Amino acid sequence: MPGTELSTVKQVADFYEVGEDAIVSIYSRHCDELELDGMCIVKYKELSNLQYESLKTSKGKVTFFFKDGTLLDFPTRGQKVFPRRAILRVGMLLRDSNVAKEVRTQLLNIEEKTSDETKTHDIDEEQSLMLSVGMAVASGDATAVAVASAKLVEFKNRHIQKLENDNKALAEGILEWKDRNKLNAGIRKLAAVTGIHFSKMWNELYKNLQYKYGICVKQRGGTPYIQWIDESEWADVMKTFCAMCEAYEQSPTEMLQQSTPLQNLKQNDKLKGMAALNDLKARRISV
Repeated sequence: MPGTELSTVKQVADFYEVGEDAIVSIYSRHCDELELDGMCIVKYKELSNLQYESLKTSKGKVTFFFKDGTLLDFPTRGQKVFPRRAILRVGMLLRDSNVAKEVRTQLLNIEEKTSDETKTHDIDEEQSLMLSVGMAVASGDATAVAVASAKLVEFKNRHIQKLENDNKALAEGILEWKDRNKLNAGIRKLAAVTGIHFSKMWNELYKNLQYKYGICVKQRGGTPYIQWIDESEWADVMKTFCAMCEAYEQSPTEMLQQSTPLQNLKQNDKLKGMAALNDLKARRISV
């Protein structure tokens, strides 16, 4: 639901492309687990963060109207809602859902990326660097301490630096609304480097937009669904795309293959300077 991290039974069913009865069956059999994940019953007055345009109260229910034209019927007595962790658990328990199968596959992929071998390698590397710092301190060699400490800091910051570079590019406007037509190239490249069909990659983007931000583009019209995104929602689209890139250990800027506006500006200034220099040479020759 927009403005919250909660979904109704119907929304969870729509996300996994199954009937509501399948979700009811899951939480009936696994109620204790899902309640530990945060599944609970809420009343509409408790949804203080829900981002809606207007609401209409009728007998037994309240209807919320959202900016994108969608609506949500909410019983006045309250209804069961699922936070993200509970939604993921439902995906692990569902059988006849292709989306649930994909969720389970992605969870396994995440586990593979943080396998024992990778963890052990990083732990061993960090311990080795820390040992080097300790030995340098014990030797009393200030230069050796500085060098060893710098290597340890570099190890700890390698992922942070990558994120800072991407965030810098984002701040410079690399992913602006006016460049939205270039998202298709980014999705296709991300699909190519990961070996996932680009249509599935688009579907993952749409599912994440619905799941995280309540943006249900498939309910707004026909394909390509991205055309129904409003400019006010573009920042959420870019956050989702960047999160997908990070999940697959790819750089958003590399996937989009764009130069930042600052780089473009420098390039334009260089071209102008060369043109002015050529003009000056031409004048000297003519004199």
